[in-house]
Amino acid sequence: MTTPGTTSLEWSPYSSRGTRPRIKEFVTHGDVEYEQCIEGGSYLIRRTKWNDNGQSTVMETGRGMARIRVLGLWKLIVSGDAS
Repeated sequence: MTTPGTTSLEWSPYSSRGTRPRIKEFVTHGDVEYEQCIEGGSYLIRRTKWNDNGQSTVMETGRGMARIRVLGLWKLIVSGDAS
């Protein structure tokens, strides 16, 4: 569910590229944690959502985009203008 006035981002299931991601920044909004990462030379944003049973769903967006574009998405997420 998207809050009115926010941008809804496209999320895909997270797919590890076999390297350990470096987490540059993170922010939490309610039961969702967002992480700005670099993994295997790619910039991406991971989103982990926790359900009532303590299980998580991990998604990603931004992989393959230019760094500046991912940083722009990150600013929207941190400000609460995107989810």
